Amino acid sequence: MKKILAVILVLTMVAVLSVNVFAATYHDWTPPPQIVDRDDVWYKEARAFVLEEDLMYRLTVNKYFNGSVYYCGGTYKSFEGEAPAPRSEVALLLCRYNGSYDILKGYKESKSKFFVDVPNGQNFTPAADWAYENGIINGVGDDCFAPERTITREEFAAMLYRYTNYLETDTTARIDYSEFADSESVSDWAHDAMSWAVAAGLINGKPGKLLAPQDTITRAEVATVIYRFNNEVKAHRDILDSTLINK
Repeated sequence: MKKILAVILVLTMVAVLSVNVFAATYHDWTPPPQIVDRDDVWYKEARAFVLEEDLMYRLTVNKYFNGSVYYCGGTYKSFEGEAPAPRSEVALLLCRYNGSYDILKGYKESKSKFFVDVPNGQNFTPAADWAYENGIINGVGDDCFAPERTITREEFAAMLYRYTNYLETDTTARIDYSEFADSESVSDWAHDAMSWAVAAGLINGKPGKLLAPQDTITRAEVATVIYRFNNEVKAHRDILDSTLINK
């Protein structure tokens, strides 16, 4: 009996100490601020541009890990540059960049005219229709847009190439990109777009002299390419009044 009581006493003391240690760790920790973004990222200028012009947005995350404490009591927002960019976000970005705010204002009541998989009343719903109707982003077949599907680097090059043609801006620049080690992995349908994008300085190689055309493009890369596009292709674009959009 004495042994049992001793064991119970030891376990109780361990439990109390554990709770006290956790409580101290938790109370000593300050929850993250509402906006959590690093300043030392390579895409800092591009991020500032797309946020200032309301072309892209921060993502809401509901979990944060800090040492031994897992905080789930709230949310914070970060640009999440390494996250992949889905087709819906790219459609919205290009629609906003184009200044087509009139079609975005009433998005909460919007319904897609072309796609069965684009939900009603989302901020990208009219943008998907706009991008398709103007030949900028194609559907994926069976009346589907695949809004959450991520895109590759060559797909974004093609979308931006079509958008530039839509603007009736010169897209004749070409470059021989065979110097890139993986140049043969560029899809046949993307050759013109990729050659133009590299020639225009929009898409640079990755370490190892790679174009990485089949790699999923990240939000940081999308922001960087549109930032370069604004400076090199459609220079001196005026900052539009984005307050018209009810987020």
